Amino acid sequence: MTDYTYKPGTFTEHSSEWCPASLADRVLRIEMWRDEAVSLAQQMSAGEYWSLYNVRMKVSSNGFIEGSFSEAAKARKLSIAEVDSNQPLRALLQ
Repeated sequence: MTDYTYKPGTFTEHSSEWCPASLADRVLRIEMWRDEAVSLAQQMSAGEYWSLYNVRMKVSSNGFIEGSFSEAAKARKLSIAEVDSNQPLRALLQ
């Protein structure tokens, strides 16, 4: 996931097909676990905007920062129609 801002400590070496190398230091890997969060992750599609509350941050065994998310009820799909009332979404789209 990314909001396109630089995140020190995230992956600097890149080898994933789903993420362009130019965004490697702007992407936060988030592991989604527990049945509800796994189902939610499977429903997410590229190009959608989501707000995830209570993402736990940790340092991976490789020494990179990553997130962990397990409470699907704390996720909300955002709509472009909210852009006037949702300042973080507006900032992201700008």
